[in-house]
Amino acid sequence: MLNFFFLVATLSSVASIHPLHVSVCEIEYDADSKSLEIIQRIFLDDLETQIRKDRSQPELDITLPGGSLSTDQLVESYLQRRLQFVVNGKQVVYRYLGHEIEGDVIFCYIEIEKVKKLRSLRVQSSILSDVFEDQVNIVHVEVGRKLRSMKLTSRKREEEFFYD
Repeated sequence: MLNFFFLVATLSSVASIHPLHVSVCEIEYDADSKSLEIIQRIFLDDLETQIRKDRSQPELDITLPGGSLSTDQLVESYLQRRLQFVVNGKQVVYRYLGHEIEGDVIFCYIEIEKVKKLRSLRVQSSILSDVFEDQVNIVHVEVGRKLRSMKLTSRKREEEFFYD
């Protein structure tokens, strides 16, 4: 977690010099609750740019969308289209739990339940890839104190890990 804050601080200072487009997804398998706990972090202004484009609403403020829309509805709808998981060879539907905003970053909380044993995990992410050609989506997966990472881009949108 601390490493992420250093990454965000570094990225924020670098972004003022040169635009950098990155998101970070942390996935942890909790053997006790038999679930995957997921935190997806995205720069808020980049996400807003994408959602504005998708909805053809150039003035939309995703933190105060107005009308019958909420930030959670906008973000959940976007993530459902752009972030998918295949667990043990089966496409899963995840539960979006909500979000928090800290500074320039939106933290999106997601859970995949009923994962008795994790044998494989495929992550498919096209977050912001349609807006930013240089978008990088970093995914960290922790299973039993072992951390593995993948780097997904507009050219490589998915990767799979296998576990014993």
